[in-house]
Amino acid sequence: MTNRRWFALGLAVLWALLFVQALQVPVLLDDWYQLTWYRHHDLSLSSVWDYYSYNYFHFNPRVGDAFLMILNGPRIIHVIVTPIVELALLWFAFAIAFARWPKATKRDMQLLLVLQVFIWIIVPIPGVIYFYRPFTTNYLYAFATTLALFVPYRLALTTAIPPRRLWLIPIMFVVGWLAGMSNEHTGMTACAAMAGFVIWAWRTQRLRAWMISGAVGLFIGYPMLLKAPGQAERYAGVANRMTPLKLLKDRGFDGCWGIVMDFVGEAQIGTMMFVGGVLLYVYARRRAKQSLTPLPQQTLTWALLITLAAGMIVCTMFGSPTFGERLLLASSVLLAAVYTSVWAHLFEDRLTRRVLLTACGVIFAYHAVRYVQVYHAVLQENDARIAAIKATPKGQVAIVKPYKYRQRTRWHWGDDFRYASLRQYVANEVYDASDIRIVPMPGWAQPIPEDHYVAHRTFDPPLSPEEDAKLDPNYIPTYWEWDVVQLRRALHWGPLNIPGHALVHYVVESVGLTFDDPKHRPLRVMEWTPKKTTTVDSYPYNDEGGRQFLRTFVDTVPVDTTEVYTVGCMGQRKVAMLPAPQAGGLLIPIEPGCRRITTAVICEPDVCWVSGRYMP
Repeated sequence: MTNRRWFALGLAVLWALLFVQALQVPVLLDDWYQLTWYRHHDLSLSSVWDYYSYNYFHFNPRVGDAFLMILNGPRIIHVIVTPIVELALLWFAFAIAFARWPKATKRDMQLLLVLQVFIWIIVPIPGVIYFYRPFTTNYLYAFATTLALFVPYRLALTTAIPPRRLWLIPIMFVVGWLAGMSNEHTGMTACAAMAGFVIWAWRTQRLRAWMISGAVGLFIGYPMLLKAPGQAERYAGVANRMTPLKLLKDRGFDGCWGIVMDFVGEAQIGTMMFVGGVLLYVYARRRAKQSLTPLPQQTLTWALLITLAAGMIVCTMFGSPTFGERLLLASSVLLAAVYTSVWAHLFEDRLTRRVLLTACGVIFAYHAVRYVQVYHAVLQENDARIAAIKATPKGQVAIVKPYKYRQRTRWHWGDDFRYASLRQYVANEVYDASDIRIVPMPGWAQPIPEDHYVAHRTFDPPLSPEEDAKLDPNYIPTYWEWDVVQLRRALHWGPLNIPGHALVHYVVESVGLTFDDPKHRPLRVMEWTPKKTTTVDSYPYNDEGGRQFLRTFVDTVPVDTTEVYTVGCMGQRKVAMLPAPQAGGLLIPIEPGCRRITTAVICEPDVCWVSGRYMP
């Protein structure tokens, strides 16, 4: 078989796998929120702009979320575009590793195989990153864009006289801006690397106008992302409370070192495989009584620089309020590029090349089979679940079955209906059911809250009771953060943006909670005015001894707090708040072993607040 046929065959196999997987992607978690948009809007340039402009000011400002909305539209878009972007990520990573594009040769096809295998075994959750649309768009699309920006610099700076290419100027500006708007965790390293590239090009008299254009786009886009108004409002405004300096202080050396070790641990299989290949090469050369070929200095230099960039991306997480496996994608791809560039020099030995390529072929085949097997089963369950919800009469409770793959693994996200708030959202916002219940109800799924929320609105000038009643939403989410989101969207798109009337006060209260208050104070969840939103913000926390708490942000605790209660398995208990270690805040102790929802209530003299729920 000729080189070109080997190359074409390899690409065809990978594209076919990615295409099949694009067909098998189910609707999961954040996908549901996009389907709500399509209940009221068509896909058009104006609707995309309306969606993204709202997100930039009030929600997720990344361009990846706009891509997510588009991919959840007509299915053909996702089926065609996503495999191309996933192949492009591999293509760009190859160019970063070798300072050239892949050639239609058998050897380059082998190197692409090695690179793809390294990516899949270093990335902690490859199946989720590649085949869960929200992660694919916000992380894989994002880093593919960043690599696309840097490939021209990598290629140009290996030549004595880089091409001028004036036509690249506007393209590089747009790609630079998109890269800057893609992801907060990679942008800082990208800016540092860009500054290094531009300074190097200037000092070596290689600087071109398109290089400056790409840098300008990046240096505009990244600050726009960081300073977007939506950053202050998403995740319940956590960015306002957990600033990078505060997080660095709270995490300390041990916490930051733990983040580094998390990445090292997740990459250990790939690292062991890389080291094993090097040792095999040394053994094979000595057995054949041949000398070891030293790694070229240029290859070693770029390997160290790319490894440094991967480490810098990990270090940006020291000051990030969120940390998870999805954030390791960029560093994993860069590390895979480094390992592949070194292995390429081991392939001069025939035995080493055959053994390593055989191993990579087996690993690739295993991943391909697992991807197809898992997602085929999940899609069937997902289609059955959607059909059951659609068949539910309006206003009734939909009954669905639990998924076979309930836990998140390397391959799949798991059963997203474990979250009670999501079941409630999908039932009411995506379809017309009143709720969704999993039958039989598994122990790992969050139970349904016993209370429900109601909203009270005040307009200036006032509306008549009949007019106000028409504004009642289909439901009020039983999670305060989504209450705020629902309010913002109602003010932006309707129905609360009423000409001639201004909303001046909005209160959400809890009704039906088994909370016995002798003073009969109102039990509030959220209070909003045009100048301020008041809530008590807590999140579940287990200490090192496994004790359960709700960790509450100090700045949301009412100044005039008189009592604190928990309502759950042990009935109603009056508790004392405890100081939280390290990250500050206050702890509300939760009764141990409870399999029901525990709700915390903080009271002031005239009003009580739902301050958080501990879901078992």
